[in-house]
Amino acid sequence: MSPDNPAVPNATLALTDIASAFSSDETAARVREYSPTSYVAADRFWRTALTPKALDLRMKELVLVALHATVTSLDSVAVRRHIKRALDAGVRPDEVIDVLITIVGVANHSLYFALPILMRELQATGHPDAELPPIGAEAQQIKMDFVRSRGFWNEQRDIIARAMPEYFSALNAISTESWKNGPLSAKERELICIAIDCSVTHMFEPGLAIHIRNALKHGANREEILEVFSLAAVTGLEGYIMGAAAIIERETE
Repeated sequence: MSPDNPAVPNATLALTDIASAFSSDETAARVREYSPTSYVAADRFWRTALTPKALDLRMKELVLVALHATVTSLDSVAVRRHIKRALDAGVRPDEVIDVLITIVGVANHSLYFALPILMRELQATGHPDAELPPIGAEAQQIKMDFVRSRGFWNEQRDIIARAMPEYFSALNAISTESWKNGPLSAKERELICIAIDCSVTHMFEPGLAIHIRNALKHGANREEILEVFSLAAVTGLEGYIMGAAAIIERETE
């Protein structure tokens, strides 16, 4: 335990130091030598987000895995870093996989944008494909299963069901997989969804509102959600971490 804070293990404190984000303590020390004041500011920002408060370090690292592994970010360096840190913080491999499967569906948001445009243009040209069949009985069953598993529905999925029934079936299977079989709690998974929908690379308001509402239903509180927001913001340090490390690596070439 830390002598300054007996309730917090030393291993946890080490992970809340921005030095832990660099490849080595030596790299972090060299970065600090070049610009001591910016290093202190970056370290303070990192610690503010990473220090366990409403969320423990385990959950914070799962959120950071999601933020860096989501399709709107795909930061391979940070993904590897935060998976390792998550495992060091006591996260199980199946819990990491739960996060990675949960965030796959964010790429489907592109269809929410694209399909209405396609249908509008088909209708504008009087194209015969502008008419879609109604939702079939199988799709209705899939829809009911999704609502049971996820607790919500959005109308954009109806047009996907009508225009792309095979894709719709596969989409719903992967969108409910972790909710049916994953080890994380519903509340934890909703916090993951809040993170990727509030991220600066996505900022998807309709999904964010749904997932905040569902997280609250599953027992989340304001402070937990605010800490997710702060973790989304701390990804802004990635350019500093990677760029400063590149300067040090150049010295050893």
